[in-house]
Amino acid sequence: MKRCKVVVDSRERDSGVVKALENQDVEIEITTLDAGDYMVNHRIAFKRLTIDDILKSIFKDEKLSSKIGDMTSIYERPLLIIEGEDPFFPGRTIDPSFIQFFLKTIAVSLGVPMLYTLDEAQTAEVISSIARVEHFEQI
Repeated sequence: MKRCKVVVDSRERDSGVVKALENQDVEIEITTLDAGDYMVNHRIAFKRLTIDDILKSIFKDEKLSSKIGDMTSIYERPLLIIEGEDPFFPGRTIDPSFIQFFLKTIAVSLGVPMLYTLDEAQTAEVISSIARVEHFEQI
């Protein structure tokens, strides 16, 4: 049986997600994607962000929302994976409403669903499970 494949943006090459995907018997192709970090097929792609990535975007104006917007024009089903600890935990020095506003904008204005994972291994599991479903629907 043919393995499912995930196309990985070259900037993600050294991430632990790639290694975890390989350990899950997923075929990996490294290339430069026009948008997103991981692509399952022409319909589905993922942008992987940490809470720090989101905070940088909010406070340093790193145009993250436009990168996610680019995904919506290329892929039918773009998904945002937010990796790491709970962004709203009480010990954080930033007002959680800043993060919530950003995430609401992505979800409502851009229509991009979000999935939360704790670490790179869990991110790889989410990507590979969706890749497998898509792969078997195409057979």
